[in-house]
Amino acid sequence: MRKPALTKSRFALGLRCPQKIVYEQEYPSQLNAVNSDFLSLLAEGGFQVGAFAKAHFPDGLDLSLLDTESAVIRTKELISSGDCTIFEAAFSHGNCLVRVDILECVSGKLIIHEVKAKSFDSASERPFQNKDGALKSVWKPFLYDVAFQKYVVSRAFVGFKVCANLMLVDKASKSPISGLYQCFKIGGRAGNRAAIQVLDIPHEVFSAGLLRSIDVDSECDLIFAAIEHGIHFDCSFSDLVDQLSTVCEDLVAPSVLVSEECGSCEFRSSSDDGTSSGFAHCMATKAELTDFSPGDLIFDLWNNRRIGKQLASGIIKLKDLEAADLGHPDEPVQGVPLTTKQRQWLQISKLKTRDPKPWIDAVGLQKEMERWQFPLHFIDFETSRVALPFFKNQSPYHNVAFQFSHHTVDIDGRVEHAHQFLSTNPLVNPNLDFVRSLRAAIGGDQGTIFMYSQHENSTLFAIHKDLEEHSDAEALHLREFIESITVPAKDAAKAWQCSRPMVDLLKLIQSYVYFPSTQGNNSIKAVLPAVLSSSNFLQSTYRYPIYGKGCRVPSLNFDSISWVRRGKTGEILSPYLQLPDIGADLSDSDREELTEITKIDDGGAALAAFARLTGGALGDTARERLEQSLLMYCELDTLAMVFLYQGLMDLMGHEFMSPP
Repeated sequence: MRKPALTKSRFALGLRCPQKIVYEQEYPSQLNAVNSDFLSLLAEGGFQVGAFAKAHFPDGLDLSLLDTESAVIRTKELISSGDCTIFEAAFSHGNCLVRVDILECVSGKLIIHEVKAKSFDSASERPFQNKDGALKSVWKPFLYDVAFQKYVVSRAFVGFKVCANLMLVDKASKSPISGLYQCFKIGGRAGNRAAIQVLDIPHEVFSAGLLRSIDVDSECDLIFAAIEHGIHFDCSFSDLVDQLSTVCEDLVAPSVLVSEECGSCEFRSSSDDGTSSGFAHCMATKAELTDFSPGDLIFDLWNNRRIGKQLASGIIKLKDLEAADLGHPDEPVQGVPLTTKQRQWLQISKLKTRDPKPWIDAVGLQKEMERWQFPLHFIDFETSRVALPFFKNQSPYHNVAFQFSHHTVDIDGRVEHAHQFLSTNPLVNPNLDFVRSLRAAIGGDQGTIFMYSQHENSTLFAIHKDLEEHSDAEALHLREFIESITVPAKDAAKAWQCSRPMVDLLKLIQSYVYFPSTQGNNSIKAVLPAVLSSSNFLQSTYRYPIYGKGCRVPSLNFDSISWVRRGKTGEILSPYLQLPDIGADLSDSDREELTEITKIDDGGAALAAFARLTGGALGDTARERLEQSLLMYCELDTLAMVFLYQGLMDLMGHEFMSPP
């Protein structure tokens, strides 16, 4: 069997940890985790950026459909014939193989353009280096990528001068037209890429500077001259390439130590039972650790910034940490928000004693709740920031608020999914309609507004900045509404005093509550099943199908549904598992239009769905399914916040609550 070549993706994997190259072959079931950037590229407009970059070179010859061997041969032929531009040019040297996004051959010079959907600011003199000349860590993965390409191309074509460029999105530019994003229609998938149909692009777009190719030869020279490349390699760059090539050929990695980066390993599964993941295999072979479960390791400690020191002292299991390792945190005091150290020690203590009961600071929660006013409003936003702007005069990655959901809880305990907003028209900027609809939904009283994390606050702050460009009366009223519920950023040019600030439920949880089953994960997806499992009220109420259209707890999108369901071992399942599979009963053609968006159960899938709705010609059935799935997902996000509120009230002993 042919050994895998050292490609750009494997070079990037191996640079982070050479063992990952081996696991890519040995654990194929986890390849989806390694290659999970497809939906991310779809959501952020990465595929459109690639097509837009090629449109800058109208005479380019595309080799993307050729197999690797044929592409290598054809690349040599084209370069030998003289000046040319090639898309997906292929170069091999030894066991190294690279496909270059865009290659120019000009007068004996080979110019690499590596296209990335990442933004930079052209106002910065050298965006990739610190003041001391060292490479900025955030740019290193991209610079090493193009440096590897330059290394292989230089050796494949000795005698040619090879230049390296990163082609990036310039956030200092603005689109001269509306509808630029829609000039690139998504039509299914071709291999690991989205199939893009490029429509006519107005000529003024190319002179706007939305994409710029930046010479990074000096950065490549720094990489080539370095004798240290990350935490695993103290050697020259050529030795680095040779070592990773050998790993590909032999599928045996050099010995590497367990490090703090292991916690984010792509080959870490939820079971970690020693056989199903590369991470578990590493723990068994490199740390002699086989008896652990999810949540047992120091990588799982919330906000843990001392992993390096803990590993250096020989500690890898969370239960082996002592209070001294955290700086002797004080005992929690009822009514006083938890410090980071106190919350960490709570997590460790609960693990040590195997205590599954939630920790609740009822005094602190009660103080917070006494400030709240009914009706309570629970809101969740879905927003998009794509590389190529949707509308005229917008910069890349401009904030577009396309959806919200809104639940209310009255003083008598009545729950209702009261309002929602969704805009998927690619020709209409939804931001103004979004704020209008939000003001109509929550602006008629002084009830307390809840969000989970700061996303809603930052979104409204961004829209406020847009509204500052308008001087009409409505824009003034919308700004005043935003100012009434939003806390301005610390560096805001214009500050204001917010009279009705939104309550962040995430901050509330971090300050006064700890659910051991979350294992330190404070996302709403982790907290929801934890509170359902802890609250008798929630279990006794929502095990019945009382929630849905026309039900006692009215919904705008769901038919009657029971939210409390149990798995095979009796555990309460996450309600997000009940969100529907989009294409389950669709025809093959309709399913193909969805571009692998099979289920919307997290924010990334929601962004990808919005990108698909606004960036491609969809049939009515596929469009309806995507829109309905978006509405159901966003509704569940605000319902989860309601469950959290009701569950906390129950755990605090409030007995006035009764099933609706």
